[in-house]
Order: sequence, then C-alpha cells, then structure tokens
Amino acid sequence: MKKIVLLLVTLNLLQNICIAQKEGQALIDSLLAELPKAKEDTNKVNLLNVLSNKTGALGDFDKSLEYGNHALLLSQKINYKKGEANAYYYIGYTNHDRGNYTIAMKNYLASLKLAEEIGYVSCVCDVYNNLGSFFYDQGNYPEALRYGIMALKKATEINYKTGIRHSYNNLGINYEHQGNYTEALKYDFLDLKMSEEMGDKQGMGETFMNIGNVYMFQNDFSSALKNYEASLKNAEETGNDYGAAAATVSIGIVYREQGNYSGALSNYNKALTVFEKMEDKNAISTVYTDIAITFDLQRNYNKALEYYFKSMKLQEEQADSAGVSGSLIDIGSILTKQKKTKEAEIYFAKGLTIAKKYEIKNYIKNAYKGLTLLDSSTGNWKEAFVNHKLFINYRDKMFNETSTKKLVETQMLYEFDKKEAVTKAEHDKTEALSKEELQRQKLVRNSFIGGFALMILLAGVSYRSYRRKKKDNIIIIGQKKEVELQKHIVEEKNIEITQSIQYALRIQTAILPPQKIVKQYLENSFILYKPKDIVAGDFYWMETVEFTDETMKRYTDEGHPHIGTSAHQIILFAACDCTGHGVPGAMVSVVCHNALNRAVREFGLTEPAKILDKTAEIVIENFSKSEENIKDGMDISLCSYNPKTKTIQWAGANNPLWLLQNGELLETKADKQPIGMNDNRKPFTNHIFTLNVGDSVYLFTDGFADQFGGETGQKKLTRKRFKDLILSVQEKTLLEQGIALDKFITEYRKELEQIDDILVMGVRI
Repeated sequence: MKKIVLLLVTLNLLQNICIAQKEGQALIDSLLAELPKAKEDTNKVNLLNVLSNKTGALGDFDKSLEYGNHALLLSQKINYKKGEANAYYYIGYTNHDRGNYTIAMKNYLASLKLAEEIGYVSCVCDVYNNLGSFFYDQGNYPEALRYGIMALKKATEINYKTGIRHSYNNLGINYEHQGNYTEALKYDFLDLKMSEEMGDKQGMGETFMNIGNVYMFQNDFSSALKNYEASLKNAEETGNDYGAAAATVSIGIVYREQGNYSGALSNYNKALTVFEKMEDKNAISTVYTDIAITFDLQRNYNKALEYYFKSMKLQEEQADSAGVSGSLIDIGSILTKQKKTKEAEIYFAKGLTIAKKYEIKNYIKNAYKGLTLLDSSTGNWKEAFVNHKLFINYRDKMFNETSTKKLVETQMLYEFDKKEAVTKAEHDKTEALSKEELQRQKLVRNSFIGGFALMILLAGVSYRSYRRKKKDNIIIIGQKKEVELQKHIVEEKNIEITQSIQYALRIQTAILPPQKIVKQYLENSFILYKPKDIVAGDFYWMETVEFTDETMKRYTDEGHPHIGTSAHQIILFAACDCTGHGVPGAMVSVVCHNALNRAVREFGLTEPAKILDKTAEIVIENFSKSEENIKDGMDISLCSYNPKTKTIQWAGANNPLWLLQNGELLETKADKQPIGMNDNRKPFTNHIFTLNVGDSVYLFTDGFADQFGGETGQKKLTRKRFKDLILSVQEKTLLEQGIALDKFITEYRKELEQIDDILVMGVRI
C-alpha cells in the first residue's frame, strides 16, 4: 500500500501541473500582448497580478515575483488597496512555492491586514486557505486545520464558491494524510457537490480521483474503481488526456490489488503511451515502478528487475534521490528472492546510505526489513536480529510521529468559535464606546452653539459642568485602563492554558494508532472517535503479536488451544473509557494505555482476561504510590483476533461486546468492575467466539448512548436505541456505517453541547 500511496499522490500532483501548464501558458501569452498597451491604473495592477499568479503556477518564480513586485509598487503609487492586497498575496504564494517560508508568511500577513481593513473578504479567505497549506507543508497540522476552518467560514459567509471549494479540498487532503478517512470523504463529497454546482468538469474529475484514493487506502476496491472510472469518463469528455492517463493507471492499481495482473498491465501500458508522448519522465518513472510491482507479484523477477532499473534510470536523470533510494531497496528485495545475496546486499547498502543522507525514514525502515530477510535466508541469524531491531525501531518511530499528527477537529472548531465570539464581543464593545463618544461630542458641540449667547450668565454653571465632566473623563480613562489591564491578563492566561492543552493533546495523540495503521490489520473496520474536549478520557488501542514457530509450540504446550497451530499473528484491539474527560481524563488515559502496553509487551500476554488482570494490577500499583486516595481507572472492551482461525477472545470491564451473526445482534456482558481500585476485585472472565465471514463485532464506550437531543433536546439516546441504530445500518459497508453513526449523533444533538467523549469501533470479519 505504501507504493500505491506514492503513485496516486504523484499522479494527482503531475495531473494538476500538466493542466496548469496547458491552460496557463495560453493565458500568459494573451496577457503579455496586452501589457504594453495598459495605462498606469488599476487595470494594469490587475493585469500584473494575474501574470504573477499564472507564471508562478508554471514554476517561473523569478517572473512571478517580478510581476508581483511591479503590481505592488504601482498599486501603492495610485493608492489601490485591493490591488496591493492581491500583490502581497501572490508574492507570498510564490515564495511559499519556492520554500522561502519567512518571506511568504510576511507577505501573507501583509495581504491579510490590508484585506481585513478594506473588507475584501474573498482575499481574506484566500489568504486563510494558503496559510492552511503553508502550515500543512511544514507539518503543523493543528494550525493547518484551524486556518482551513477559518477560510471555510469566511467563504461561506459571502458564498465565495471558489474559496469554499479550495477549503473543502484542503481539509480533505489534511484528513486523508492523517488517515482520518471518514472526515476526508466528508469534505471530498462536499467538494464534488460544489464542483457540480459550479459546472467545473475538471474539478469534478480531480475530486473523483481524490475520493477513489481514500477508498483505495482502505482496500475498498469496488468503491475506488467506481470513482476512478468516473474520473476517466470525465477526463475523456473534457479532452484531458493527462487526466485520463492518470485515472487509467489508478484503475490498473485496483486490478493489481484484486489479482487481475493482465488487466493491470494493460492499463499501465495504455497510460504509458500517453506519458511517453508527453515526455513526462516523472509519470513514466512511477508507472515503470508499478509495472515492476506487478511482475514481482507474478514472481516474474527478471521482468520486475528490468522495470525497476528503468524507473531508477529516469529518477537519476531527474536527481530524484528519494526515488533512487526506493528503487535500490526494491531491487535488493528482488535479488534476495532470486537468492543473489551478495548483489542484494550491495543494493540494500546503497539504498540505505541515500535514505540516511536525506533522512527518508520510510526507506530506512524498508532497507532494514530487506536486510533482515536477506540475513535470515542465509542463516546469518545474528545480523538478522540486529537488523530486525533497527527495523522495529524505525517502524515504531514512524508510528509515533504519525500518531502525533492526528487531530480532534471538532474541538478545535469549538475553540475557534469561542475565540471568534470573544473577538465579536470586543468589537461590539468598541463600537458601542465609539457611538457613545460621538454622541457626547455632538452634545458638547450643540451645547456650545446654543449656549454661547448665554455664556456670561451661565458661566458659573458651565464651570461646574466642566469640572464634573473632567472628573467623569478621569474616571472613564481609569476604567478603560483597568479594562485593558484585565483584558491583557486574561489573554496571557488564555495563551498559557491553550498551550498547555495543546501540549497535552500532542502527548495523548501519540498513544493513538492512526486509522490507516488500524486498516492495515483490520481492513474492514471503522472508528468513530469524537472527544468532548480538546483532549479526552476515551481512547482506542491496538497491538499486534507475532508468533515464531518456537513460540507457537511453547504456547500449545502450555495449553493455549485457541491460538491455533496455524496462527502467526494475533491482533489486539480495544475501546477504552477512563475516568472523566478533558485534561484529567487524558492524564488517566496515558497511565492506562501504558499499563495495557506493558501487559502485552513486557509480560507477553495475549488472552484478554489475563491482559485486563495484569493491567488492573499495574494501574493500581501506579496510583497507590500517591499519598492521595486515587480511585480513577478505566472501563474497557478488549478483543484478541486470530485472522487465521477466525477466532475472537474477549473480556470487558463494565463495557460489553456486541456481536452481529445471522442478522441478530448478540450482547456479551462485561464483568461489573473497572480497571482500578475495587474492594471486591475478581479475575476477569475470558469469552471465546468462532466467527464466520460477514460477522461483525462492535466495541464502544458509554458516550454515544448517553448523548441528549431529539426533538425536545431533553431525550437521552439510550443503549437500546443505539443497538437499533447499529442494526439499521447493516446493509452499509463498515466505512459507511461509521459515517452514518457520525451523521446521526450530530443531527440528534443539534445545537446541544456534547456531554461525554464518544468512541465506537466496528470490525467485520
């Protein structure tokens, strides 16, 4: 799947570049013909700004900056604020593309300030969207998401459809990158609908590709194929040869993953003809790699090597170090399969050297994995062990880095709304004070005019009035200073609190496996995770246990018949609910997560009941060290799944298991005790189920069923209605079930605040 991700992302990027080149150059030529005739006015500023935008899109950054700076100077000269805001925006955009992030940010902020001053809302929206892309490129996903939401709100306020589409696209990509496929699809479908409304055929084709990619990453091949075919049809209708070729390659990938190798190769070769005609080396290289993968799967290793070498040659011509590193490692893997161990070792070493030089962690990990298999094949167990440890180290490091990128988007939106409400309140207050001041000035003016003739007579009264007003002004000034001081203190405290909570979020998200990792082991599944606050007491957990033949024999001898003699992997997954929510709940969740990991990794347990017993023991031991009487703990529903034998073992603390078999939803009740302090603690009960293909299991915390809403807003959902809801969505795929549950609970609550964290997991065998 990693190679699939690389190919799909590359093809989408190249498709957009190709379209921009085709359409942009014609427009540039037309604008350049008009430029010498233009007067030094607003029209010329607009002309220069469009040239800056279009030349930058084609990668001619020097020309883009030349036109942008010319537009900036002219707009300042004639005091054309709108043109000035646009010029700053395009200068920032070009520096952003060039990697000059400091200059880009400076110009974005200058554009934003001007646009806000003159009420140029569409420009504000565009800057927000680009700031979202800016932070996304730097890996600052919380800020990227925040600006994406701000852009969407601004664009929606004025029905700025281009800005809305841009926001939908950015948010979809952000969530797809994190593996949050439910949210990615939500925004992709909104993007598609908006493209249809705008009659943007090209945009529709690109969005169909994006949707297909999300389904592809989840191994939902039928849905992926449906969307790729829609993209292909769209490209053919609009005469977009490159888009058609990109969609054709994506269809080939689906065929390959389904085992239809001849169909896959046929599509690759069809697309290759188009790319070769265009002399697009990037696209040709990626297709060569995919052809090599297909031959590898067919065990035609000579052909696989031929195409890996072809791909690497093109990558070397383009100085694509990452691509060269990946090809070298792939070649090493093929040579290992051909038992050409010395040659394989050379290619692995070359690939590893380049990957380390450029810190390409994924390829470093792959190189160590390849070396592990190579050493194992030659019986060099000592080196195999060393390389396997390095492989595990990089794999876990990447896993943790990916985990920290996951976001709790609804809470960020909530925080944004709160800040926006404060800003509006401050604005209203300032406006009210301004009106009051104007009214006061008007009164003074009228009093002066009307009373001038009586000035002498009323001198004494006026003098007293003057002193009173002076005294009042002194009081008002003092009050304003006090308000400003209090406001400053509150703002400082808010910054400190927000920073602390955001740091807590980074710590907590590091313990959550990304949904894309979950999908690798539990392909047909969904996770609905909606914390009440920025951080949560609920969390989902997953661990895999690999068994060697020696370990298998030991487990069988020790009397673990349900592991099965054919099993070499056990997948553990759980829905966990710690005491409280928000920061306190998150702190307890870290303790409990660590205890689960220790029970499995340190004590080697795989039976759910024994894992819960050991986890409870560790949690109690940790909390007993405190002088306070800590009674916090965790409710949990924990499964151990053997993919080979289709056997599930389960144990629960307060939270049950729902098993759907033959259209009936069966509930297995949990032990009525938590993971934590308990006066009457007993060993947990282990339950074993043999499942059939099509059966489903559901794990959840109490948050979903406990939400209030409905027509009156006072009705609790309840466990029974939750069960009926699960039964009502059984005709849908697991992914669609997750989307349906999310939509239902959002509509059920309406405007009511979420009262607890929500976590639901579904897995279909």
